[in-house]
Amino acid sequence: MSKRLVCTTSTGCLDYYNHDYDIRTIRIKIDMDGELLADGTEIRADEFYTKLEADKHLVPRTSQPSIGELVEIFEGYADEGFEEVIVTTISSKLSGTYNGICKAAEMVEDRIKVYPVDTKTVCYNEGYFALTAARMINEGASTTDILKKLEELKNKNFLMFAVDSLECLVKNGRLSGAAGFLGKYLKIKPLLALCEDGTIQAIEKIRTTKKALEAVTDRFKDFVQGKDYEPFIVYTGPGLRDFFVEVIKEKLGLENLLELPCSPVVGCHVGPNAIGLGCFLKD
Repeated sequence: MSKRLVCTTSTGCLDYYNHDYDIRTIRIKIDMDGELLADGTEIRADEFYTKLEADKHLVPRTSQPSIGELVEIFEGYADEGFEEVIVTTISSKLSGTYNGICKAAEMVEDRIKVYPVDTKTVCYNEGYFALTAARMINEGASTTDILKKLEELKNKNFLMFAVDSLECLVKNGRLSGAAGFLGKYLKIKPLLALCEDGTIQAIEKIRTTKKALEAVTDRFKDFVQGKDYEPFIVYTGPGLRDFFVEVIKEKLGLENLLELPCSPVVGCHVGPNAIGLGCFLKD
């Protein structure tokens, strides 16, 4: 029987989630003033966000693995005796990692079959794809059934952020300079949503943090209406955590949710004070 291995990028929060699955990790790197650090191993979330808070002029960048690195990784799996690899990745609209994996897959197809899966999402939503695939592998599911299930998950997840500052979004080219200027002086708090096409878009601009957090819960309630779901919180720093937990309790009646930090790769773009509410719909 063909052996299968799930491989996921470091953007899926699994560095901070306890599980017993054999999930290998392709690590995107963070460029911290010219020093390249592997997300999750050479720089962890708490250290990264502390650095951002301490140095307001720091503009970290992300660096995806090269094709050569990816080929080496997949050939290593072949050397271990694996015949198939399922790779769940951050949305291809947010990173070039998926496209790089596709190219590397073509280069090693004579040795190992690689199945790249564009999750069209990020954070724990992305990690959930890997956990699902790993569970199905342990249950003996076929690759065809696993890929079918992962495709279904794309329409069953929700993620929305409230962002306290537009600064990092502007610095990394996610918003225009003009939008950042207006946001700074008008104290606009944008809502960022993961859209069906895998992009993150500012769907609403709100004047106060409380109203922004309440708007997230309102949109969440609309998404899960009448359905069973698994909710969770993701964050890029502790600043809004306590406030948001109270808003969620008040507006949704939910307590003791799973809470996971976003990886530094995500934090590079949304900054140190963003917090999100997500879920997956149950079958």
